[in-house]
Amino acid sequence: MKQVAEFFRKLFDYSDWPPRWHCGKWSEFHGWLYIVSDLMVWSAYFAIPFIIIRYISKKHDARFIRLYFLFAGFILACGATHFFDAVTFWYPVYRLNALVRAITGILSWTTVICIIRVLPLANNLRTSADLEAEVEQRKKAEEKFRNLLELAPDSIVIMNEEWGIQLVNAQAVSLFGYTRSEMIGKRVRMLMPLDFVDVKLLQTPGNRITVREELMGTRKDGTQFPVEISLAPLVTEEGLLMAAVIRDISEKKLMEKAIREANITLEKKVQQRTAELERKNKELEQFAYVASHDLQEPLQTTSGFVQLLRKQYQGQLDERADQYIDYVVQASGRMKTLIKDLLDYSRIGRGNQSHQVDCNAIIKEVLADLHTMIADNDVLINAGQLPVLSSAYPTELKSLFQNLVINSIKFRKPGIRPVLHIEAFQTNGYWQFSVHDNGIGIEEQYQDKIFIIFQRLHTRSKYEGSGIGLAHCKKIAELHGGKIWVQSEPGVGSTFYFTIAEVVSDPVVKSL
Repeated sequence: MKQVAEFFRKLFDYSDWPPRWHCGKWSEFHGWLYIVSDLMVWSAYFAIPFIIIRYISKKHDARFIRLYFLFAGFILACGATHFFDAVTFWYPVYRLNALVRAITGILSWTTVICIIRVLPLANNLRTSADLEAEVEQRKKAEEKFRNLLELAPDSIVIMNEEWGIQLVNAQAVSLFGYTRSEMIGKRVRMLMPLDFVDVKLLQTPGNRITVREELMGTRKDGTQFPVEISLAPLVTEEGLLMAAVIRDISEKKLMEKAIREANITLEKKVQQRTAELERKNKELEQFAYVASHDLQEPLQTTSGFVQLLRKQYQGQLDERADQYIDYVVQASGRMKTLIKDLLDYSRIGRGNQSHQVDCNAIIKEVLADLHTMIADNDVLINAGQLPVLSSAYPTELKSLFQNLVINSIKFRKPGIRPVLHIEAFQTNGYWQFSVHDNGIGIEEQYQDKIFIIFQRLHTRSKYEGSGIGLAHCKKIAELHGGKIWVQSEPGVGSTFYFTIAEVVSDPVVKSL
């Protein structure tokens, strides 16, 4: 420690040694060659660090900054040793020279250690060939991007975060009428008002905004047109860019206007048709009134006189006259039944309101009303669990079930006990009912015709009826927003299906 203290105390004392000129036999040429060489090395070592520091100050993205500064210090220290070697020719500052050399050694090994640490990272750095290949790939990607941009069917404008136009495609040039040079660098407001959109909403990659406000684009000639715009972010090395896909919707607006006008016209026609239908329905009601009064009264009078004639004169005239009287009585009865059925048909859905209906209770009422007919024909009826309808017309629904049950009993097979199955299940917003029997069945060619009013498949002598029953069923099913159809096999039986909507709207009664 004594020597160290003495070393630093005599750091600038050079009385212990002679100058280097006095050591040995230095010739003039030899000495100055040594001095000039050391000074040249020192000046070069002194210039190199400043060049490195200047490079770092201009290269903001330079890597290994600490290594650059260590390297600069190391070179300065090496240059200082050469400088002091030249100085010692006149002033023997060997102690100071030794201290500078020690500092140079420390800086040298610090630099070596730092180089060893960054060597793995340096090995992973791309070579110039890699960089050239990357540049080439980027050029190809940019070219491909530009080609795709030009081939896009819609106009595309790419902007920066300040809404400055950076790039446009050919469709945008054609749509707005400006040249590319006239648009690039300008604010997008010259084309359309977009700067009200919050840019922060587009800072998430993949986020897309469709501008639904009524926006108008402006062409170079000043004309305006409606546009539909979709904004999407583009994250690049230069920062966030926004791509606006623009579509001229002038034709769409014209079409929407035409549709609105067509809807207004259609609504007027519907109102006219509804008014006409209401007028016809009133006429139908008037017809029903006439049928129930003006037609039935003379018919009852005729029927009454004919029956009186048969009662007083049957057997007093010849057999042919008695037969004629019977024909008139039967025809009057059929006419009375037909008028009543027509009247009932015209009144389906009139003056009634839909409400909740328990179909199980409806079936019980039908079976009670038809008890005699069921007992006389020994009919077996199996009714499953039926639904409670939230909206239906109970009177009409009862008539529908009653007609189907009567038909199944009427068209039974001789000598075979009639068996009926009544079921229901829910499907696609409807309740579907089925009434299955083991009767005579219906040939396929007649399965659609039986629901037409006055259509009969058999003569009155074989099966009684007016031919209106299934037409009643069809109208009632349609009143409930559903339909009716049949599946049948002659000699095996028939299954009548009908559907009832879960929610029944107010009926529009059709005229006859």
